[in-house]
Amino acid sequence: MGAYLCVTIDCECDKGEGWRLKQPLSFAGITAGIVDHLQPLFAAYGAKPTYLLSPEVLADPASVACLTTLRGSAEFGTHLHGEFIEPGAFVPDCTSAFQCNYPPRIERLKLARLTAMFRAAFGYQPRSFRAGRFGIGPHSLKFLAELGYTVDSSVSPLKDWSKQGAPAASFRLAPTQPYWPLTSVPELVANEPGDILEVPVTILPSRYANLPLIGDRFEPRWLRPTHGSSESLVQVARDELARAKSGPVVLNCMFHNVEIMPGLSPYAKTAADADAILGRLEALLAFARDEGIAVVGLADIGEIFAPDIARERAFA
Repeated sequence: MGAYLCVTIDCECDKGEGWRLKQPLSFAGITAGIVDHLQPLFAAYGAKPTYLLSPEVLADPASVACLTTLRGSAEFGTHLHGEFIEPGAFVPDCTSAFQCNYPPRIERLKLARLTAMFRAAFGYQPRSFRAGRFGIGPHSLKFLAELGYTVDSSVSPLKDWSKQGAPAASFRLAPTQPYWPLTSVPELVANEPGDILEVPVTILPSRYANLPLIGDRFEPRWLRPTHGSSESLVQVARDELARAKSGPVVLNCMFHNVEIMPGLSPYAKTAADADAILGRLEALLAFARDEGIAVVGLADIGEIFAPDIARERAFA
């Protein structure tokens, strides 16, 4: 059974407590975080990361210049935080919008302009996408297909973002392995292969999920180096490999670029916090190396998963 690991990084401007933006906007998480810390780590393990770029990053010439030097060793895709892009662009105190809450015409325009910004920056069409705050809705996949994308990674299995203000962004029923989604209900598997392959973030039930009365109080386990230990992160990967019915199996780890720099996110207040996150990421990369698991880009998964393979597993 073949297996692949995607390391998908939401790339944004520098943040702080409560995810509040640094003012004026700054991008040390790109120019230092990615270039000096993340990319050398990936290179050491022969790993190909996927950097999903928010509009404010694409609008920053220094960030684009730094990222351009990495071309060939990483995949670049897009990441929509709609506040930063027309129509109605503004710089927020913190990014709180879900794209599924925009009127369809506005969502389509924002996605089109984000895609055009990417093409202007890099000279080619992006193929992979993740919505800010995982906020895709009933129109998002159709719009992405129209704009030339082939892979989405906005689905967070077992999560329902209704209480955070996005009633359309519920993914409790979603598979944990790549599938062809029902366009209007992204958490559901379609009857036929489509234009967009969904590569969900790897999220598994808590080990206590089946406890009577209190099981649903425990948060699912994410393949994310932000918290926990190296051992618990690797165990999520092991558990997903064991529970997948057939291959190839895909592990999809996510985090934010700003998490690995001190003081640029709520998760790493100190250098020790940031180093711990990097250490857990390195443990996952070492696990993949030792197990013969290739670390590939999101768009690569779309090519690996021919429609007949994805369909066969989805309906097994």
